[in-house]
Amino acid sequence: MNRRLYSVYTLTSALRIAGDSIESVALPWSLLQSTGSLVSIGGFALFTHIPWVVLPPLLGRTLDKTKKKVRLAFLALLLQAFLAVAIVPLSSNVWALYLLVSGISALDILHRYYGLSLIATMTLEESELQRLNATLATVGNAVSLMAFPLAGFLAYRFGIKEMLLDAVLLLLGAFSLIPYLKVEVKRERREEVRGTKMKIDKRLFLGVLASVLIFNSAPGSFRIFVFASLRTLNRGEVIYGILQSLTTAGSLVAVAGLTYLAGRRGVGLKRPLITGMILQSVALLLAGLPAVMALFPAVLLVGFGGELLNVSFDSLMQKVIPLESLGTARGLFDALATLVIPLSQLVFAWAIEKGIAVLTASILAAGLACAGVALSYVYFVKLYTA
Repeated sequence: MNRRLYSVYTLTSALRIAGDSIESVALPWSLLQSTGSLVSIGGFALFTHIPWVVLPPLLGRTLDKTKKKVRLAFLALLLQAFLAVAIVPLSSNVWALYLLVSGISALDILHRYYGLSLIATMTLEESELQRLNATLATVGNAVSLMAFPLAGFLAYRFGIKEMLLDAVLLLLGAFSLIPYLKVEVKRERREEVRGTKMKIDKRLFLGVLASVLIFNSAPGSFRIFVFASLRTLNRGEVIYGILQSLTTAGSLVAVAGLTYLAGRRGVGLKRPLITGMILQSVALLLAGLPAVMALFPAVLLVGFGGELLNVSFDSLMQKVIPLESLGTARGLFDALATLVIPLSQLVFAWAIEKGIAVLTASILAAGLACAGVALSYVYFVKLYTA
C-alpha cells in the first residue's frame, strides 16, 4: 500500500509544484509592479517563510502522532486552493496578500512532511532512499520545467488572476487522495530494524545541522540578485519565468543523474550533498556580475546544486531519525533553516538599495557559503568515521 501511496503522492506533488510555479512568478511580480521596491520582495519572502519558522515543530509533531497522514495532506491541498482563490480580489492590499501567502505556505508544510514520512516507511537503505527521493524530485522538476515559462507568460497576460489556475491544480491534487483517506501511513514491522540505523554521536549530527544552517543563509539571497538585475527590464517577468525554468532544468539534470546513480551505482549521501553546496557557492558569484546573461549559468548551477543538497539531506534525515520522531526533528531543522532565508533577503535587499554594488554583495554571500561548505565537510567526515 505504501508503494501505491508513493505513486499518488508523486502525482499530488506534481500538481502542487505546478501551482508553486504560478505562485512564485505571479505573486512577487504583482508586488514589484505595484510597489517598485525590492524590499517588498524581501517582505514577500519573509511572510512566505514565517510559517516555516513557527509551525514545522508543531505540524511535524502532529504528523508523528497520527497514522492518518493522508487525511491531513488532503485537507492541506483543499485549503490551499481556497486561499489561492481568495488572494485574487485581495491582491491590491499588500498586507492581505502577505497574510494569504503565509497561509498557503503553512498548509504546504503538511503535504511536504506527509511525503517525508511516507518515504521513510518504505526503506532504511541509503541508496534506495536516494532513489525514491530523487525520483520524486525528478517528476517535480520536469513539471516545473514546463510550468515556469507558461507561468511567466500568463503573469504577463493575466497578472494576479493566474492564481485561479493554481487553485484548480490544488483541487485536482486533493481529489486524487480521496480513495486513500482512511489508509494509515506506518512502518511495517518486518521493516522496522533498529540495528540498521546509523549509530552517531548527537553532537556530530547537531554539527552537521549547524553547518548546513550557516550555508543556507547565503543562497537565500540569490533571488534578490536576480530581481536587482531584472527590475528595470521590459517584460522582466517573462525573463524571470525563463530563468526559473532554467533553474528547474539544472535541478532536473541533477536528480535524474542521482536517480540513475542510486539505482545502478549505489551512490551515498555525503558526496552529492557537499557537491551541491559548492555549486551553489559558485552560482552566487555569477549572480553578482553586471551582465544579465551571467544569470543564465548562475540559475542552472543553483538548481543543480540545490537539488543535490535537498535530496541528500532528506535521505540523511530519513535514515538517521526514527519514524516516530522524524516530523518533529525535521520541523525543528526547517524552522531554523527557513528563518535565515528571508532575513538574508531583507539584509541584501536593504544593502543594495542603500548603494552597495550587487557584485560586492554577491562576493560576501559566496564567502559565507564557502564557510558553510567547509564546516559541513568537516562534520560529515566525522559523521561517517564515528
